[in-house]
Amino acid sequence: MIKNGNKVIVIATTTLLITLILLPSTVFAENGVIQIQIRGAGIGDNLKISAHTDRGSWEWNDTFTIGDNLVKQVNGIFSGDIINVCIINLNDGKEDCSSGTFNSNGRVEINIGLG
Repeated sequence: MIKNGNKVIVIATTTLLITLILLPSTVFAENGVIQIQIRGAGIGDNLKISAHTDRGSWEWNDTFTIGDNLVKQVNGIFSGDIINVCIINLNDGKEDCSSGTFNSNGRVEINIGLG
């Protein structure tokens, strides 16, 4: 009886380890939040924002309003992931890029100056 119990434990442990090795790491990924503070944009400016890490990329458009902190929720990130963010002001063509690192809470703050 004890021999069968040991076999079950060994098989279960081996199966778990093989599964963890073979599963893609994105299975354990988290949701994150990108907060972007923009200098040099004016009220009503149409902005195109693109962001990427080694694991994924995102793109969206937004309109700047006074005192705006643009916030975007993304998925598939890990604490410590470096993200690169670029913003293009579609009204005048100005562009700037910056990068940051997701903290342990899945948040990153990016400061960008357009102008």
